[in-house]
Amino acid sequence: MRRVLLALMPLLLVACTTGGEVAPPTSSSPPKGDLAVLAERIDQRRSELKTARFHTEGFASDGASTEVRNVVDGTLRQEPEGVRGAMTMTMTTAGQNRKMDMVIAQEGIYVHVDGAPMPEGKRWGLYTSGNNGEVTALLRGFGPGATVGAELDYVQPRAALIVSKASEAVDGVAATRYDLVVDPLKMAKIIKDSDTQLQHTQLAEHGVTINAVVWVDGEGTPVKAEYRFELDGKVVKQSTTRFMEWGGTFDVPLPPAAEVVPADQLPG
Repeated sequence: MRRVLLALMPLLLVACTTGGEVAPPTSSSPPKGDLAVLAERIDQRRSELKTARFHTEGFASDGASTEVRNVVDGTLRQEPEGVRGAMTMTMTTAGQNRKMDMVIAQEGIYVHVDGAPMPEGKRWGLYTSGNNGEVTALLRGFGPGATVGAELDYVQPRAALIVSKASEAVDGVAATRYDLVVDPLKMAKIIKDSDTQLQHTQLAEHGVTINAVVWVDGEGTPVKAEYRFELDGKVVKQSTTRFMEWGGTFDVPLPPAAEVVPADQLPG
């Protein structure tokens, strides 16, 4: 399985680097402009409602012929220590598909890759903080926070500006659409991971622009979010997530213990 994941990483990391977390806000309060109020309301609603279904579509390209696309479906649970969830991801490169199941839990990330060699009777590899770099790299497609819904990381008052606002329904839900322009250099100062800081600095140096959009309902609950990296007028990286059934009763069942093997014991 490790070889399978490592083979996928160079394509998934086009325009990206590995790892990355968004730093918590500083102790000083951000300016209470429209974007700051919006960001606070989104965070509040996510904390209140906790659970949702989601559907994500994304792609990354080298601007020429190399491209990888992914489609992800699952459920998430917002917990104080971070997002937990279960998902199925399909990745397409050069017409070939790879399917992967993941469960993000407190003890680590459980991964099953269709067709990957596994010890007899085992289906899942458990990656922990010491060896989850390659899995985190796969999750980078969601955004800087490398987790479900990380497109919302760019709703950041210290690095973005609202450039337009309009009413626009999403899947039949009345919503307000906010279009944002994100300053990569300012974003680099907020993200604490050094590699991701460097990535955003390099995006600015190479003229890559970041545009983000978020749709919220009348209570400020996010129903859709996306970001786009654009170079010379061409989108080279994008991720879009739709959120549904906020506040629903969704379990995140763990794989059977008998089917799990620590990732460092997987075939090399």
